[in-house]
Amino acid sequence: MRKPLSAEDLLYRLGLWLLPVFFLCGILVACMGDAVLGWFSPCPIHAITGLYCPGCGATRSVMELARLHVVKSFCYHPFIPYTALVYTVFLLWETWRRRFRPHLPRFPIFPCVVAGIVLLFLQCIWKNTALFLGWNPFFLF
Repeated sequence: MRKPLSAEDLLYRLGLWLLPVFFLCGILVACMGDAVLGWFSPCPIHAITGLYCPGCGATRSVMELARLHVVKSFCYHPFIPYTALVYTVFLLWETWRRRFRPHLPRFPIFPCVVAGIVLLFLQCIWKNTALFLGWNPFFLF
């Protein structure tokens, strides 16, 4: 009888399956440019209240990250490049551990998830504070 897969095993397999999807989406963004932004509706929370939600700026951040403009991506939504970095490091770490060094500890997923959630809400607080102070919440662009 097979033992159930651990959370790390499931995330690793899912990450490997998603690699071609992310690669094809990056090619699509590179070829289509800003026309891809027209496929998405504006944020309903921002449209109704005028405040930024925790996800505001994520689409622009993904677009800039696909164009390899990491600084712009970070300015629009720091959670997106953070997630891309953690995803890449996780896949590299787990591949190295599984293939060459099985004695290495597992990748610390939980602290990365907690840090990501904190980052998500801190950027939301920053954007809304900047909005009330009359500053540009995307501070560089």
